[in-house]
Amino acid sequence: MDKPSPVTRIARNGIMLAMMCVVGMFSIPLGDNIKVSLQFFMVCLIALTSASFYDGAIVMACYLLLGLFAPVYAGFTSGITPTFGFVISFIGACPIIYFMNKIPKLNSIIRMAIACVVGLIFVYIVGTIFLMAYLSIWDLGKALMITTVPYLPFDAIKIALAVIIVRMLPKSVGGAGK
Repeated sequence: MDKPSPVTRIARNGIMLAMMCVVGMFSIPLGDNIKVSLQFFMVCLIALTSASFYDGAIVMACYLLLGLFAPVYAGFTSGITPTFGFVISFIGACPIIYFMNKIPKLNSIIRMAIACVVGLIFVYIVGTIFLMAYLSIWDLGKALMITTVPYLPFDAIKIALAVIIVRMLPKSVGGAGK
């Protein structure tokens, strides 16, 4: 893939930020305080298709800053909430996924899936620690039941969809396809 021009990268990052804001707002309530959003799906798409490691981090930092004032977080929320740690973690997850996806000698599908799983682990760690501190929950098991366990199947589906979509995208837009 040829290195994109700065104008192309800025335009692409703006589009990715807009997509993150739109997709990130919507969530599906599944029960008591369990809402599934597509935020991590977009993190994976952005990180796997970024032109450089910091493009994804810049998009996520802009998303974090925008969400402090505008209701672009899951469930049309804004500001610092108990789940704000997950949004913070997206800034670090993008470079992790980007670099893990550059590991040579692995099948591209396996490489992308592993990269997204490692990024998800980072997101879970940061998000859980923030929630524990924010709500003063000092029982790790209880915190994991709130932040991680109910979401594992949904996050596996998000990773699979992100890998499939990136695999289908042409290389000219950062995909792994033809």
